[in-house]
Amino acid sequence: MDEPTAALGPQETHQVNELIKSLKNEGVGIFLISHDMHDVFDLADRVTVMKNGKVVGSALTSQITQDEVLEMIIAGKLPGRDVLTNY
Repeated sequence: MDEPTAALGPQETHQVNELIKSLKNEGVGIFLISHDMHDVFDLADRVTVMKNGKVVGSALTSQITQDEVLEMIIAGKLPGRDVLTNY
């Protein structure tokens, strides 16, 4: 899903997020592309950052902070922690 809530109001955004959670609970894998860090950390198990068509790094959302994800997005490199995977 590429920015599935970008043009939606709060109620519709909530409905889409609940659908994603429901599918996740049923074991359905979903790729969520979003710039909304709140949604990413609320819905995703893992975050992967790409820059210029290349993967910068990947980590479980439980093992990385939003600031570290932003650092990867801005700097295009890993923040230097062992929990991250560099590709």
